[in-house]
Amino acid sequence: MVKKYIAKNFFCFIFILWYSTEIIFSTTLKSFLDLPVGTVNSLLNWLVFLLLIIQTLSLLPSYTRREIFLIAGITVPVALAAFLSGNRPLLSAWMFIVAAKNEDPDRIIGIAYKILLILVPAVIAMRFFGLLEDNTLFMRDIQRFSLGFAHPNTLGVRVLQLIICRFYLHRRQIRAWDYLFAVLAVVFVYKIPNSQTVCICLLLFMALLLFYKCIGRLCPGRMVLYAKGMLAGAFAVNIFSIILSFMDVMANSVLAKIDQWMTCRFSCGHRVLTMYGISFLGRKIYVSDEERKLAGIAEKLWLDNAYMSILLRQGVLVFLIFSVGYLWLMKYMAVQKRYVLLFILFLFSVYGIMEAGMYTLGQNVFLIFFADLLYRKRGNPE
Repeated sequence: MVKKYIAKNFFCFIFILWYSTEIIFSTTLKSFLDLPVGTVNSLLNWLVFLLLIIQTLSLLPSYTRREIFLIAGITVPVALAAFLSGNRPLLSAWMFIVAAKNEDPDRIIGIAYKILLILVPAVIAMRFFGLLEDNTLFMRDIQRFSLGFAHPNTLGVRVLQLIICRFYLHRRQIRAWDYLFAVLAVVFVYKIPNSQTVCICLLLFMALLLFYKCIGRLCPGRMVLYAKGMLAGAFAVNIFSIILSFMDVMANSVLAKIDQWMTCRFSCGHRVLTMYGISFLGRKIYVSDEERKLAGIAEKLWLDNAYMSILLRQGVLVFLIFSVGYLWLMKYMAVQKRYVLLFILFLFSVYGIMEAGMYTLGQNVFLIFFADLLYRKRGNPE
């Protein structure tokens, strides 16, 4: 009995362990059990890696030839790119996807929501009790508060995850209270961490949902066209992010203003591209302060656009695998008429213009639905 229970819930245990510590270690916490947070986090990552391998090996007899072929064909380049670049979030996400063969992704989203619902307020409370520091920053003379998280944007993205998970779980009966909760979240994110990307994403998501509800009632036959619009939008966001980052946008006054409004995401990506170039299977990109010190690079660099981050860090092959796979997943959900999930995937594609976390499971837990595509799972239409 106990053995069967453990086998049935082993993946959920791994996810809870990883996702909880992912949030805890994204705070201003300096040490844990008298050990530096970085050391504990590294040890836990290796433990999660080992547990995921055990979970995957236990599933080997249930894999079909098609699944083994796909898993091997994607794992090899993703693992090589992670080794060459030293950047492992995409590999981590893929390992969770592979190990989720017998899991219900809705259950995983429910677990993530509960963890966020407990830990986000807990971190904020610890800040006010003086157990965590507040990393206060200024941008354009606006004071930004992190309330115990490592960066104001980290607080913003946790609130975004919380709201999106809530809407997804309530998708079949979204109430006025859910919209009010989201509006309060927008006000909070704008006033406290001043994370403008999160504010825009939340407002966009609510607009998409309201439009979807109107179309569903007045013109249900138009939903296919609406879904195609989401697919086209995600494709355009990806392509134009790359095109604008390859261009010297500062040479054009209109593009320069767009870039400035986007907090220089394209010009910064262009600068990193000029310094490092493109590789087929990834290379080390020294962007953070710690990385640049080790590499002896004095120039301040940023690489926050998710699409350029994948392309430059993981290489052309992995960028194509991810880009095609993401659009394929969106199309798969559109065919199954799982429209709320389709909007969420589109939302994170827009989020990817400003934040590299779009392709990490820690910031985009909805990547777990790649398991539906990989294992041909079918969800209920919405």
